[in-house]
Amino acid sequence: MTDKIRVCFDMENDDFLALQGMAEVEDVDYTRYIQAVVSRHVRLHADEKEQLKKGDRRIHPRVELSIPAVSCVKFSDMEMRSYPVVVEDISKGGIRISFKSVTQELAQKMEDSSHFEIVFTVPRLSQTVSLYCKRLRYNMDQGVTMVGVYEGDNSAPLSLMNDIFEHPQAYLS
Repeated sequence: MTDKIRVCFDMENDDFLALQGMAEVEDVDYTRYIQAVVSRHVRLHADEKEQLKKGDRRIHPRVELSIPAVSCVKFSDMEMRSYPVVVEDISKGGIRISFKSVTQELAQKMEDSSHFEIVFTVPRLSQTVSLYCKRLRYNMDQGVTMVGVYEGDNSAPLSLMNDIFEHPQAYLS
């Protein structure tokens, strides 16, 4: 008795030809190549599920806080406007901000925004930082929340925020 199971599935012809071509490049039989691709994907997915069970998978841990700030939002029509916001959490990779008083019309316009800049003062250091971010997520549950990843060279502002990352308890909201 073997521990292998035969799996059969339908595939688009173009996908099959692509896999067959990749197998030829690797100089292996296409059935073995497909088996290796599927096995790799399953193992990767299983590893991700295991990581989810262990908790937060972020490379850079978040620090929850509540710092008043100003955000300049870049809209799809290239217009840029500033709004008061609150920095709700931050990491070395990105930031989450919330807009508390936003009209429905403005909230809908923000949904199409691509980037934002955030300016705030690091409380314990009294140092002002400015970070340019590409917007990743947008939520409109209670007010508007945006999540962004840093773009460009943010090494100087991030170094000013080392105190937040090294002493997160001092900044807990």
